[in-house]
Amino acid sequence: MESKYERYTYETIDRIANSLVICNSASEASRDLGIDVSGLIKHIKKYRVLKESSGRNKCALKQTCKKRNEACTKCRFITLYNQKKACASCKINCNEVCKDYTKVPTCKRISKWPYVCNGCIKKERCNLCKFIYDPSDVWKVVLDNRSKPRKGSHATEEEFVRLSKLLSPLIKEKHQSLPQIFQTHKVEIRWSYVSILSFIDQGLIPGIKNIDLTKRVRYPKNYKKKTNVPSNAAFISRRTYDDFVVFISENPFLEVVEMDTVLSTRESNVCLLTLLFRKSNFMLAFLLPRKTSQEVKKVFQVMRRNLKEEVFTAAFRVILTDNGSEFANPIDIEFDEQGIKTTSLFYCDPGKSGQKGKIEKNHVELRKIFPKGTDFSIYTQEDINMALRHINSEPRAILNGSCPGKIAQVFIDPEVMTLIDHKTINPDEVLVHPSLFKK
Repeated sequence: MESKYERYTYETIDRIANSLVICNSASEASRDLGIDVSGLIKHIKKYRVLKESSGRNKCALKQTCKKRNEACTKCRFITLYNQKKACASCKINCNEVCKDYTKVPTCKRISKWPYVCNGCIKKERCNLCKFIYDPSDVWKVVLDNRSKPRKGSHATEEEFVRLSKLLSPLIKEKHQSLPQIFQTHKVEIRWSYVSILSFIDQGLIPGIKNIDLTKRVRYPKNYKKKTNVPSNAAFISRRTYDDFVVFISENPFLEVVEMDTVLSTRESNVCLLTLLFRKSNFMLAFLLPRKTSQEVKKVFQVMRRNLKEEVFTAAFRVILTDNGSEFANPIDIEFDEQGIKTTSLFYCDPGKSGQKGKIEKNHVELRKIFPKGTDFSIYTQEDINMALRHINSEPRAILNGSCPGKIAQVFIDPEVMTLIDHKTINPDEVLVHPSLFKK
């Protein structure tokens, strides 16, 4: 049997047309033609054409329709003549008003092999619309489909203007990325993500250039480490990444929080402590006057005071971070002021920041608002909260078009979200760009 992916020639298409008349089943035609049966059926359904009948009433149900004075809201035969009349024979075209109207024939030749009206003995006297497989017409369409991708875009000028009106304000004023726009306007765009990028590359969409698009960050390739030299730091003992993997395998339903810091300028000591919930990508961030373990301890003390004990424990039961000096005292994070352990802290392997890759990638979104070289000392915690509202309201493909703020409501207590005064923002109002702040 020939490959079902082999290109069809005109001779093959002509043989298919003949098989529609002489073969009694798709499997018989498949054997005669040497074509995969599923591929044959898909080909016929794809290239058959519905040709309308010349009659006034083109409805496929007209021969069995039992409606009388029902198609029109106010039937004139009832209003004027008080007569009952079959809707199918009425001079008023019921095709335009009847909710059950369809042109697609319902006979068995259409729903089963041969899926067309070719060879039907009733074809000449049948006044319904007909599905026809014409080899000449099919060959023209096949050739056109093969050459169309090489002819460039077949969109009209009006379509490019429409796309410009839709995309330009979101890209140039709201500084939204194309993936973000696709999460909320995919139906309106009506083109694939790759097609839109191609249109912009070719300069086909008025007012939008490549330079207007949010930079697509390129991540360095992962290189295997030749030797993994374990750290002998006392605070990492029994809290390694291997210990983390074992702990999570034994407790798979626990929420995992990734923790890190985002640095300011070299001249400034102020930085951000960030915490990201893996299941939802929801992120918290707190200003630290200095990058020290003592300042990190203060943040956890404030969170414990502002949250109920059971809420804090459920939200921060497992934390994964790197072995930076600001996290060098796990006791201050794991235990509350009464000496009760509420959290288990684990550390990534040295040089393996990808082990907490979600928070690393989310820092890219943070850097869109606060680029590298930003001095965090000029911002307040309220400013940081505002930035987080936009970041946590940004639709993500990984979340099926939803945003971290909405997904977080499923996995974490709403009380946790009050730590940064979170409020979800409308997707079209999201602004992940330095222009969010005029400082």
